[in-house]
Amino acid sequence: MKSILSSLLVIVLLFSISQISYAADKMTYEDYQSQLKIFQDREQKALQEIALEKQKIEDIRRQISEIDAKIASIWNEIYASLGVSEEEYNAFLQQIAELEGQVSSLERLTPDQLLSHAQEIDQLKAQVDGLLTNPIALLKEVNNKLVALARRIDRLKESLPKPKNDIYAVMRGDYLWKISGKKQIFGDPWKWMRIYSVNRDQIRNPDLIYPDQRLNIPRQIGRDQHLVAKGEFLSKIAGYREVYGDPFKWTKIYQANKSNGFIQDPNLIYPEQILTIPQN
Repeated sequence: MKSILSSLLVIVLLFSISQISYAADKMTYEDYQSQLKIFQDREQKALQEIALEKQKIEDIRRQISEIDAKIASIWNEIYASLGVSEEEYNAFLQQIAELEGQVSSLERLTPDQLLSHAQEIDQLKAQVDGLLTNPIALLKEVNNKLVALARRIDRLKESLPKPKNDIYAVMRGDYLWKISGKKQIFGDPWKWMRIYSVNRDQIRNPDLIYPDQRLNIPRQIGRDQHLVAKGEFLSKIAGYREVYGDPFKWTKIYQANKSNGFIQDPNLIYPEQILTIPQN
């Protein structure tokens, strides 16, 4: 009897568990349907919002396109008023950029290093001055670039070393050969011509100087000067890149140095002469 009751109890329990499991499965499916509906609604709303955003993006692109077209039209009017093409305008800006690059490279040099680039600095200044006469330079932004570049070049020119001199007071019995040979001067009497070169305003005759004269002793050659080396002549000097780069301009050097008989014969100059090199 007990075994029968036990069997019935087991059957009842198994039936109850199966019913509970079925109820649980049914509830989970309903929840799933409910959640699915929520996600479907959200998806539909998101798709609608995406469609609206896409429309906004298209509207913005259309507005940008219209603005670009207006800007292009305005620039075409500007090009026409300046009498240049867009290609010429862009080439002009590229030229400015290249000049800015050259100036930046020079700005990294020391003043002494700059001295050998003096002619290049002058050429850059001439190029910028030429660009300022171009109709494109009438545009404010372009003009500001060029003016700023010109100022940078002017600062480079100002930083170039100037001739540096010591002062020597002539003593009784002195003469240029003797002064040049003194250890504290050059220690080389053959360099007497340097002293004469920079003191021509007060020395008429290099063989005749007077006690208490205060002579300049050149210690550094300036950008507008050239120290003559053995074997040089005026056309050779004029042909140097850092001078004129043109041997036919030798007459400019001659004209600047013939006063007081410093250069009597243009075919005859001497080592250690310090010649004035006109920049204009």
